[in-house]
Amino acid sequence: MRSFTASLVFLVSCVGFIGCKPSSLCPSGQFFLKNQCVLCHPTCSECDGHELFECTTCGVYEDGQERFLHQGRCRTHCPRGLYPDRGHYACLPCIANCELCTDGNICAKCREHYKLQNGICQTALCDIGQVQDPDTGECIDCEVGCKTCSTEDPEICNSCVEGYFLFRHQCRRHCPQSTYEDWDRGVCLSCAAPCEDCRSSTHCLACQSGYFLNGGECMKQCPQQTFSDSSGWRCQLCHSSCQSCHGPRSTDCDICLGGNLPLHGQCPQVNCPLGQYFDGLFLDQDSSCVAQCPSGSYANSATQLCEDCSPNCESCVDTSDTCISCSKEVSSRQQRAHVKPAIAPV
Repeated sequence: MRSFTASLVFLVSCVGFIGCKPSSLCPSGQFFLKNQCVLCHPTCSECDGHELFECTTCGVYEDGQERFLHQGRCRTHCPRGLYPDRGHYACLPCIANCELCTDGNICAKCREHYKLQNGICQTALCDIGQVQDPDTGECIDCEVGCKTCSTEDPEICNSCVEGYFLFRHQCRRHCPQSTYEDWDRGVCLSCAAPCEDCRSSTHCLACQSGYFLNGGECMKQCPQQTFSDSSGWRCQLCHSSCQSCHGPRSTDCDICLGGNLPLHGQCPQVNCPLGQYFDGLFLDQDSSCVAQCPSGSYANSATQLCEDCSPNCESCVDTSDTCISCSKEVSSRQQRAHVKPAIAPV
């Protein structure tokens, strides 16, 4: 607290004298007003008036607090773009385009759209994969693969360089399951239901439960000439001889091409003439597949073999004993049985 007594002594000493110079005669912290020294505002070391904004000099006060002159006021902190000069206790400007500095030569943080390089603020032109630090103005590296990233966190990507795909603010070489790579936009997009995994918006690689994969599409039922492979949830092609099949093998036909029913579950690969149908091939004694068994044998549909007729049969059908014609030996005996013996004369 400044002494009121000192002001009073000076006031008395000036009374009756003409030509007192107030600026040089008033002590520090006071100014001359109406032939007397009046206290400056408490924040001023020297002043031109008693108002807060009429300070001319600042300094260190009795409590140890430093104050710096800026636009007629003594402030404890200098505004942005200025630094506290302790030689003159005034706020002096930082270097060009600098927002925060500790002296007039080195910048700590540049203004927006400028970057800090070697203590100097230059127009911010950060490289691809870099972002300007909002606190220092420096260009810092984004996360690997990022083309642009967040100023708040360089690990949060906004876009990716070529060869990387954006997924949940991260740039990845490959998109995770249930997503596909959009090369035009460089992002991972979700597969459309019922796709479980996909290569594009129109090409599925796997389906959700209850659906079967067929030619890159997911469907509830497999189309004609395919069957449902429940072990892999895929539609598998029927054998080329089948019009429809049920699996688990491709040759397990329901209907053959042309509408014929299969023989023992399979369709023979034989083209019959118009008006005829093929009833199956049979293996004869020479290990040849024949449509008709040779004489002396019959076609066994259960075994698909040509089996021998009964010794009494020349030819037979369906079973070995169902003769169509008899053997020569049997025929001779039957003929002899029909001839009556001659009666000898008495």
